[in-house]
Amino acid sequence: MQTSSDPNSSRALHHQIAQDLTSRIGREEGYCDRLPSEATLCRIYGVSRVTIRHALQHLENAGLVCRRQGRGTFVVPAAERTTAPQPDPVMGLSDILQARGMKVETELLAFGLEPAPPEVMAALEPDGQQALLLRRRYLIDHVPVALTEVYYPPAFRAFISEHDARVHSSPRLMVDHIGLRLGRTHLTVDVTEARHALAAELDLPCGSPVMVMRRITCDDAGTACEHSTLLARPGIARLSITAHGGNLPDTDFVPRDPWPPAG
Repeated sequence: MQTSSDPNSSRALHHQIAQDLTSRIGREEGYCDRLPSEATLCRIYGVSRVTIRHALQHLENAGLVCRRQGRGTFVVPAAERTTAPQPDPVMGLSDILQARGMKVETELLAFGLEPAPPEVMAALEPDGQQALLLRRRYLIDHVPVALTEVYYPPAFRAFISEHDARVHSSPRLMVDHIGLRLGRTHLTVDVTEARHALAAELDLPCGSPVMVMRRITCDDAGTACEHSTLLARPGIARLSITAHGGNLPDTDFVPRDPWPPAG
C-alpha cells in the first residue's frame, strides 16, 4: 500500500512517519515481528533513506523497535517494552522568570528568514543559505535584562506565526507548534563586552560585561533544530552545575585564544 506523508503538516516528515509506523506496529501484517526494510519504507513513504532513519530512531527511542546492524528493524514485544520517562515540562527564559514571580515583558525585535551566520549553518545545516530568525528582548519592571537570538531551520516558518513568536518560548514553539520531541542540548557560557548596539538595547554603559549563553538543541533523533544565543545583563542569572562522584560529564574548559585577552 502506498502511503504519503502530509507536506502541510506542522510536524516534520520523520515525525509523521514515526507516528504512522507506530499506528501500524502490532496491528498490520508486515509490522508485527519486524518492519519492512529501509529501502521498502522509502518507497512506501516517498522519502529519502535519511528521513526513514530519523523516523526509526524515534521508534527506537520510544522502545517500540530495536535495530540490528545488517539484519533490520525488529518490533519489541509489548511485554518487554519499557515506558519511557516523561520529560520535564519545557521552559524558556520567560517561563523561568515568570515562575519566580517576575512580571516579564517580551518585545519581538525581528522575525523572518534571514541569512544564516556561519555557526548557524554549521549547526543546523539548513537547505540554502537562510534560517528562520526570532529575536526578542525581555524586560522586568520596564528594565531590559536580556536578548535572545534564535535560529531554526527555514521550514519552521510555515508553522510559527508572528503572534506565536511574540508570546511563546522557544522550547514551547518546538514542542507544541512544530511537534518535536526534544533530545540532547549543548550549552556554552561565556562573558563578553556590550558593544554600542547591544549596550543600547540592554540600557548598559558601553563595554559592560554581558553573559552569553549559546544553546544547540536536537530532537530525539539527534537532528539539530535550534541555535539559540542568550545575551543577559549582569545579575540576571547564576550558573549552577551539580556533579556526582566528582565528575563533570560532557563538560569542557576552553581557555581564551589568545591568552590573556587583550585589554
